[in-house]
Amino acid sequence: MEIYHSWEELPKNQKFVLAMGFFDGCHRGHEEVFRMAKELAKEQGALPGVFTFWPHPMAVLTPEVHVPLLQSREEKAASMAEAGMAFALFLRPDRKFLEEAPEEFLEKLGQLPGLFGLAAGENFTFGRKAKGNSSLLEDWSRRKHVPVRIARLKAENGKTVSSTAIRQLIQKGQVKEAARLLGRNYTITGDVVHGFRRGHEVLGFPTANLSFTEDRVLPADGVYAAYAVIDGKKYSAITNIGKNPTFEGKERTIETFIFHFDSSIYGKSFTLEWVERIRGEIRFPTPEALVEQIKKDIQVAEKIEGRK
Repeated sequence: MEIYHSWEELPKNQKFVLAMGFFDGCHRGHEEVFRMAKELAKEQGALPGVFTFWPHPMAVLTPEVHVPLLQSREEKAASMAEAGMAFALFLRPDRKFLEEAPEEFLEKLGQLPGLFGLAAGENFTFGRKAKGNSSLLEDWSRRKHVPVRIARLKAENGKTVSSTAIRQLIQKGQVKEAARLLGRNYTITGDVVHGFRRGHEVLGFPTANLSFTEDRVLPADGVYAAYAVIDGKKYSAITNIGKNPTFEGKERTIETFIFHFDSSIYGKSFTLEWVERIRGEIRFPTPEALVEQIKKDIQVAEKIEGRK
């Protein structure tokens, strides 16, 4: 998939259809937008592409407001490529652009010679104060004779499929429920960094300490059944996220014990899949009591993952 960073880089001598949105998480609802874009592109003899932003517009307009994200830019691009998009425009928004009237944004779209269609979710907004919406996009479509497809918000198990809903579930530790809306397990990819080595030297369970950035959505503290994906191979695991109160920890860490794995991966990158929460984080009276609980957690995780 080609990656572009400005309007000018978009194909000049090729028809294209744009799926429009921020697409954080590339969840089931976003997949419907991508499907519509591909369907319309096929009808028009065009390439299916994506128009999106990076960073999040709120990070530009109100940088003091923390917006946790479900994916990094690289993870989002990979999801778009997997969905069958031929290219993606990751436009870096500045304040001037974000404060333009919705009509100005639509005028820029209308000036793209290769544009032969648009697809967006019904909650897609654009322009100053997010006053542009899917209804305005449909009105513009009729006037400019550019076909537009609008994906309606889907519901899974009574919950609306949206990035906001998924973030809230994950932050509550409800990663299994979040996976239903995402269409897959929630993942975080990062480098393995050196931690406090308690897992190996004190408890006898060597752990991989995963690095993470402040702008990522993190599950509630506790222990989770998980998978570790290393060099394309998936291993069963348990993950603890929290401050390790048994050892008077001060820093929040993500430590993963990978079953039946004894290779060194320090300094390497791996992907952690969050499967299901087993329990909250507990302060144990002794390290020995914690070891006994970890053994029980492993048994629970093996049962959970055996059902997948």
